[in-house]
Amino acid sequence: MMQETLPINKHISLTPFNDADKGNLVKYLNDEAMRRNTLRVPHPYTPKDADEWLEKVKQNLADRGRTVNWVIRHREAGAIGGIGSFLKNGLDGHSDEIGYWIAGPFRGQGIMTEVVRQFCAHLFDTRPALLRIEAWVFAHNQASVRVLEKAGFEREGFSRKAFFKNGTPLDAILLGLVRDSPSA
Repeated sequence: MMQETLPINKHISLTPFNDADKGNLVKYLNDEAMRRNTLRVPHPYTPKDADEWLEKVKQNLADRGRTVNWVIRHREAGAIGGIGSFLKNGLDGHSDEIGYWIAGPFRGQGIMTEVVRQFCAHLFDTRPALLRIEAWVFAHNQASVRVLEKAGFEREGFSRKAFFKNGTPLDAILLGLVRDSPSA
């Protein structure tokens, strides 16, 4: 099993999650923006939720032999966010979907844009068969749309009532990045 670290800049790196991240997960994932802008993050986010997530991440690493869920680690603050990918469209490995989050105190500083940009470059560099990376964003989450566009993604579609959250249908925007695009 490969344990990797992906340096982003002198303050930020991507590393595998570990049990020491539990406190920051509970602290930061209880933010109102997390409740509003994520599909599967429970609210309120409890220590039990963090334990279950960390166990799932360990199992994913064991099953795949590579990290698919990364913590965004700040040199002083520790875990301040997360980013991950999962295979789309069959087993040929040509398409991935990404998802991410960053803690409130670190938003609006360009961190997430740089993380997305370098994470996608890492995916393309390490997976020759990968041709496409996509992300679905709730239509009301324009900050996330801007992150993706600044990272080189292009809007590809608008899907009405694409997701249900707490019994409410939500519209979503599909953004994509393809290997042969100038920004990839």
